[in-house]
Amino acid sequence: MDGVKTFSLAAALALLLIGCAGGGFVHEGIPEDRQPPQIRQVRITPSNLVYVGKQVKVEAEVVDEGSGVKSVTAEIKYPDATTQTIELTLQGDFFVGNFTAQWDVNRMPADVSRWFMAVVIKAEDNSGNVARSPESSVRVAISPPDLPSEF
Repeated sequence: MDGVKTFSLAAALALLLIGCAGGGFVHEGIPEDRQPPQIRQVRITPSNLVYVGKQVKVEAEVVDEGSGVKSVTAEIKYPDATTQTIELTLQGDFFVGNFTAQWDVNRMPADVSRWFMAVVIKAEDNSGNVARSPESSVRVAISPPDLPSEF
C-alpha cells in the first residue's frame, strides 16, 4: 500500500509541475510577456558624415506593452572593426545617448566605399525578451572637412 501512496504523490507532483510549465501563467499578477520590445524609430545625429572626435547623438523610440522596457543600448561598429556600446536613457518619448566617435584611422579599409560607422539598437524588456534594430549607418571621414572661406 505504501508503494501506491508514493506513486500517487509522485504522479500528482509531476502533473502539478508539468501544468506550471505551460504558457500563460500569471506571476505576481502580470501575465507572462513573451514579446520583445518594439524599436520604432532610430535617429543618428549627425546623419551624413562623422569623423574622429565628433560628438554623435543616438535616439531610439522603444516601447514594450508587456513588462516594460528594462534597458536600451546602442552598439557602434567603427570602420576599423572596433566596437563600442553605450547606454541610452529615457528622455521624453525617446531613449537617448551621446558618444565621441573614435577609431584608428591607420586601420581604415583601403576601399573608401566601406568607410561607414554602423549602429544597432538593442532593447531588453523586464521579462528578458530582446530586440535588435536593423543596422543604421553613417559615412565617416578621416578628418573634418574644410569649411568654405566665407565662414
